[in-house]
Amino acid sequence: MAEKKRDPYFDNAKFLLMILVVFGHMMQPFIENEQWNHDLYYTIFAFHMPAFIFISGFFAKSFDPQKKAPVATNFQKFIVPYIFFQWLYSLFNRLSGAEEHFTFQLDVPNWSLWFLISSFFWQISLYFFRRIRPTAGITISILISLLVGYTPFIGRELTLQRTAVFLPFFIIGYYLPKGFFDWFKNFKYKKLFAVGFVVIYALVNYLNEVNKYMFFGSKPYDDYLNFPEWGFLVRIVTFMLAIIGMLAFFSLVPTRETSYTKEGKYTLIAYLLHGFFIRGMRAFDLENIHLGFPGFIVLALASILLTTVLASEPVGKVYNKIERYFLGNKNKNKPTYNES
Repeated sequence: MAEKKRDPYFDNAKFLLMILVVFGHMMQPFIENEQWNHDLYYTIFAFHMPAFIFISGFFAKSFDPQKKAPVATNFQKFIVPYIFFQWLYSLFNRLSGAEEHFTFQLDVPNWSLWFLISSFFWQISLYFFRRIRPTAGITISILISLLVGYTPFIGRELTLQRTAVFLPFFIIGYYLPKGFFDWFKNFKYKKLFAVGFVVIYALVNYLNEVNKYMFFGSKPYDDYLNFPEWGFLVRIVTFMLAIIGMLAFFSLVPTRETSYTKEGKYTLIAYLLHGFFIRGMRAFDLENIHLGFPGFIVLALASILLTTVLASEPVGKVYNKIERYFLGNKNKNKPTYNES
């Protein structure tokens, strides 16, 4: 059976977003070097994960518990790899000297692995959201995102705080009509949305004294705000900035096939593997190095190179073999990385 034709627009978007993920993680040790490093870092974090999550929701429209078993399917797709990589990262942290002892726990994800657990919960939430109207579903998801910050007992465990915080982006993507991007890609003035990047950067710079942890969504308001009672307003601002950044980003994504379109197919692999390189890099005392603009360019080029290698077809095929052997995915024609 022929593989369903992929839309190059979304593969382009995922690859470019993956570069931003890698670049942001590479930049982190140096964000206090210069003010513009700091502002650029948080400008990227304002929208790049919301955009990824939005795309995941957009491609979750096929969710149908009558035709397949979503819980088992998504457990295989997200939780089984999570357990494997959680163990692998724990071992890596011990061998690299980041931790004195080997510690393996499933309730608190290692670094970027939170996305796997959250993806499982977002998919399962469609049991509920598929049954209600889009206006009601989006409203409920936003209310959950705003209110979860007031629950100090919901934090990093099972990444429940982040799952709730970013839920609206997944639900908006799920409800968005399939034809929206056909219209958006052909919208004559769409590139004007790119001004949104300037707006976000300027606001991040203006709010220099505000705790930027608001962009990560992993902690309750009380953990990072001096006045947590106003946390819902802070979350509304971050939500609006994410929407502005997403529109700016999607307005610049090439609509036709490019030299990197094929790599967009394997971004989950790059996401899972890039952490080993970043954590290895951070094992050195980098905070005292003044990066400067030349170093910034080197980091940008290194991010592009690393993403290109990790999202390449050979790496994807090797991962597919490992996945089938160790993680139990026996369907050769449907590896988890191959889904949008």
